[in-house]
Amino acid sequence: MEEKKPTIQISKTGKVTVLNAQDIVLLDADGNAIPKRNRFSLCNCGKTADAPFCDGSHNN
Repeated sequence: MEEKKPTIQISKTGKVTVLNAQDIVLLDADGNAIPKRNRFSLCNCGKTADAPFCDGSHNN
């Protein structure tokens, strides 16, 4: 089985997508771990209701 490395991809619109994130530790401002999925997008606009994850609010 091929092991996939974590990857952070930034789209032309600024969306930040994290792939193969199983080994990444995502921390909040206080240093506490934030539960995550194997793939997620981080909010770059500040409009999300699910910080730090993108919920598509920038489209509204």
